[in-house]
Amino acid sequence: MGNTIRFNATTEKEECLSMSNQGTDLFLELLIRSSEFFEKTSSQAALIAFLQEQAEINDIAPGTAGFDIEEMPWNEEILSEDVAFLVDVITMAKDSMAWEKLGIGVNSKIMIPWLDRFEALVNKRISV
Repeated sequence: MGNTIRFNATTEKEECLSMSNQGTDLFLELLIRSSEFFEKTSSQAALIAFLQEQAEINDIAPGTAGFDIEEMPWNEEILSEDVAFLVDVITMAKDSMAWEKLGIGVNSKIMIPWLDRFEALVNKRISV
């Protein structure tokens, strides 16, 4: 089974991010651990907690950790700041030097396109 991250229920299939269970584990771990490089507001901590919940879901019930970007706990009052924070986390997650610091082995040919797609979905949150 696999997991799909999409913007919302109307997202075209080619815009979605689909990953295996093992890929989802690594993807979420990389994002969560990359967030450790940043100080977080309470709303930004809630976004990371949401990703942690998805990681736990994938551990308990593989193939059910997909989610919609719109269902993440965004703070509408500071939406642009929260989106910018998550984009910074994604940028850190793309950095091979961060992978070394985190002790995470990553196949960049797979992970970078996933992170790019996730970033596009997150950035879409500002434009709606």
